[in-house]
Amino acid sequence: MRKIRLKTTLSLVFALLVAVTVFLTSILSGILINHQFETYVTASQKAQAKELADSIGSNYDATSAGFNIDYVHGMGMYALKEGYVLRLYDANDQLLWDAENHDMALCHDVMEGIQAQMEEHRPHLHGEFVTTSYELGNGTERYGTLEISYYTPYYLNENGFRFVEALNRILWVIGALAVLAAVGLGILISGRITNPIGRVIAATGRISGGDYNVRIPTDWKERETSELSDAINTMAATLQEQEYLRKQLTADIAHELRTPVTNISSYLEMMADGIMEPTSERLTNCYDEAQRLSELIADLERLQRAESTELILQTGDVDLYELSASILQGFETKAREKELDLHLEGAHVTVEADAGRMGQVIANLLSNAIKYTDQGSINVGITTDGVRVELAVEDTGIGIPQEERERIFERFYRTDRSRTRKTGGAGIGLTITKAIVQAHGGEIRCEERPGGGSRFVVILDAKGHIETV
Repeated sequence: MRKIRLKTTLSLVFALLVAVTVFLTSILSGILINHQFETYVTASQKAQAKELADSIGSNYDATSAGFNIDYVHGMGMYALKEGYVLRLYDANDQLLWDAENHDMALCHDVMEGIQAQMEEHRPHLHGEFVTTSYELGNGTERYGTLEISYYTPYYLNENGFRFVEALNRILWVIGALAVLAAVGLGILISGRITNPIGRVIAATGRISGGDYNVRIPTDWKERETSELSDAINTMAATLQEQEYLRKQLTADIAHELRTPVTNISSYLEMMADGIMEPTSERLTNCYDEAQRLSELIADLERLQRAESTELILQTGDVDLYELSASILQGFETKAREKELDLHLEGAHVTVEADAGRMGQVIANLLSNAIKYTDQGSINVGITTDGVRVELAVEDTGIGIPQEERERIFERFYRTDRSRTRKTGGAGIGLTITKAIVQAHGGEIRCEERPGGGSRFVVILDAKGHIETV
């Protein structure tokens, strides 16, 4: 099925909404305007009839006790042309002047013309001529009665109908122009929305093809578009970093495997060729190199388990102080060999953790501290604010440069690769440590220790009793 472009959809929807709005507005406006106009015409008819009555009433001559029939005739003929049929009676209800009697043919033509015109333009009105009587007098004396017949509920002449039709046409023209403007505005607005999306689609296509250097401008006026661009750029940077780490991991594993495999191959080849005697010392060297391979494989397996979702924690209440004290006892011999002092201070804080895994975290941090500290001391401190607990391992060793503190948790990363053979290890101990801490919902970071050395801090949720030691 052919897909419709978002820009087209937005433009059509916007135009449709405006068209419907304008259509309904035009209809309602037309109805309301026509109603108001008809109300105005009805009121004007009544007002004009009242003015005719007042005008003829004011023409009464009290001296002669009669009306000026010539004036009445002139007003009656004028009113007839406007659709009003007049009949004047004196105080004794005697007919003085009747437009129908004066010119019956003209009167009938006018009335029939009005009736036909209204039935043509307003057949739903079912209008008719009605007669209204107006008493003429000065308030105390009655001069006579004026009957005025006119078409109700209202009457519009030809000019009135042309005005209404012109007004309706104007409303429809305005509506059509509004729809056209809406289409243009919809195209413009949809373009502002879809253009950034198009940039995002193009960028993600390049990213999926392996081009992680692509970046999208983030200086859009719309906040959501800028946030989307930021997210895509962050994703690209993360993928770029992961691709670098993947390649670096391959190189590091090859580097770690190459030396022991080469040493073992060289020893075995020379012993097989008779160049070198298979002495106990040489076989021990081969065994040591094989052990290094075995330890590397074991470290990789532990890392895989720590970073996978299959890591199962046997959690329970663990006193960090007591756990740290027991781990420290296992490192006293190594510390004594290098004449290092081990110290533990802080509070008894209970956390919910896997004692074995958390012991591995403390052991890894202590092992690294002893490896990279030639003199001085190693301190383990436990502090808490009642909500979070910090376990810090400090040493007075070589320290870690600031620009490398975040990277030391990467696989196979070392601050000094020349120390690999001296200190041993594959450079993934801290990676495993970080994975275990994160599995407990905590965090770990590396800080600079005042006075030199390194400081690793593990942060967990505190749970139980606090007792300062």
